[in-house]
Amino acid sequence: MTPRPLRSAAALPALAAALLALTTAVADAQTAPSAPGLERTHDGFCAEAQRRLVGTALPVSNIVETAFEPFKKSKPAVLPVRTHQFLVADAAGRPMQLSCKTKSADHLRSAHGAAAAGPDRSCRDLHRDMVNGVWGTLTPAERARAPHPPWRVMLDADTESYMGSSWLKSRAEATRGADDRLHLRAAGLFAGWEDWRWKFMPESFRGNHYCHLVAPERIRRLMLGEEPLAAPMDGDAPQS
Repeated sequence: MTPRPLRSAAALPALAAALLALTTAVADAQTAPSAPGLERTHDGFCAEAQRRLVGTALPVSNIVETAFEPFKKSKPAVLPVRTHQFLVADAAGRPMQLSCKTKSADHLRSAHGAAAAGPDRSCRDLHRDMVNGVWGTLTPAERARAPHPPWRVMLDADTESYMGSSWLKSRAEATRGADDRLHLRAAGLFAGWEDWRWKFMPESFRGNHYCHLVAPERIRRLMLGEEPLAAPMDGDAPQS
């Protein structure tokens, strides 16, 4: 007795087409670029920084300020969540410092519920994510010649400000330490929503977390030794 075929001959072309479509979809999913993170400057950088700082899945809109004065006057918002971003470049147009104004975890929880955000991370933690993200974009040849791989990058404690005017005058720092390693230091401002020290301040001044960060493109140049790395002078706080 001749066994019956599992599929009729007429169905084979349709089956083949379906298998081809499935294979193509899997291949596209494997090769599709992932959403940008913190490895480069992009229009959603500070929105991603907000998500990472507090571990939130809330939608975040990000306003990219193209001039300092609007950024200086800007305030992040909690309903809906909004962040502000400003990039400082050198005379050659190379990114040097990236600044983010974001909301604190307790303010997000107060507005969106207890599950809206986790504990606050620091600006220093963003630098860690940036270093690892930049390293992930380098080719094997670039990694082989990099004088400052991630394990030779030291993340110093944030410089903290308590007033917006002081934070605006501060800056992120990148220096060569006495240990001959690359040192990164972010400049932060943190004013918790529930912190009693801020209870009598206007609401727009509360629940904010600001970060001046070394721009990811500059971190890349420094890791690869493509930009001179100066040492702090006279034992003062590092200067970029």
